[in-house]
Amino acid sequence: MILKKQMINVAVAGGELAVARWPNNGPTIVLVHGISSSHLAWGSIAENLSSAGFDVIAPDLRGRGASNSLQGRYGLPAHQEDLCRVIEQLSQKPVFLAGHSMGAYVGVEFGVRFPDYLERLILVDGGLALPRPSSVEPEEYLRKTLGPAVDRLSLEFKSIEDYLDFWHKHPAFLDAINWNDDIERFFTYDLEEISGGYKSRVVKEAVFADGKGLMAPSMVTMIDRVTAPMLLMTAERGLLNQPKPMLPVQAAEEKSIAIEHLTWIEIPATNHYSITLSTGVGPVTKAIEAFCRLES
Repeated sequence: MILKKQMINVAVAGGELAVARWPNNGPTIVLVHGISSSHLAWGSIAENLSSAGFDVIAPDLRGRGASNSLQGRYGLPAHQEDLCRVIEQLSQKPVFLAGHSMGAYVGVEFGVRFPDYLERLILVDGGLALPRPSSVEPEEYLRKTLGPAVDRLSLEFKSIEDYLDFWHKHPAFLDAINWNDDIERFFTYDLEEISGGYKSRVVKEAVFADGKGLMAPSMVTMIDRVTAPMLLMTAERGLLNQPKPMLPVQAAEEKSIAIEHLTWIEIPATNHYSITLSTGVGPVTKAIEAFCRLES
């Protein structure tokens, strides 16, 4: 039986973190979203995993969603410490943890800093060092890579429909197969009402602070230090639905060979967004279930 999603406030440094939970009696899996996202990036996958018996926990990271007013510092270490508080208050350690995009990098460092909290780690289109040219500053690279996802943080929209139209024109969502009711709920949740319209409730400063952590030199070898079993799933196409994926295939292949406890699979017919929001929901759910049911 799928139990109805609950929204819980968890005490963390600076205030309270908003956390979604689909409770069940099975093992706990914590789902961590991307850099300008929210827990609803995992919406259908969370429901599927709950249906399969998992106790599913998915926070809105500080600076995003219903956690956007949380006071305090940003950065990957802050998210990892928040995850510790979430696990301590809502579950027992160790847990399974899955991270998408930035959430995967949060997960990799979490596995290194807090190995006792982690049973297995699932990385979805993230977790490997990003191929940034040394001549390009992190903020510039982030703007270029994320494109409209960053641009929207400075924009105001007259209506919810205008905001959905903005995203519907994004290259990742032009194909009808990559647009559905779950995606509309995901983007609507991102909005807050202001005088005369709406704007994203993602805090721009949080995005750029966290982005620096993604491109830190230490991230190049961070994944090598994770001792927990890992599953890496990569999208076939890129963040803007370009043929070149965000994570180079060669890099994924090399890491899966170099790290014995890392398994890598490519999810076909997906881009960086659709891997959790549309075409990837079924295969990603199935892969997570199979990986978490394995004997250690």
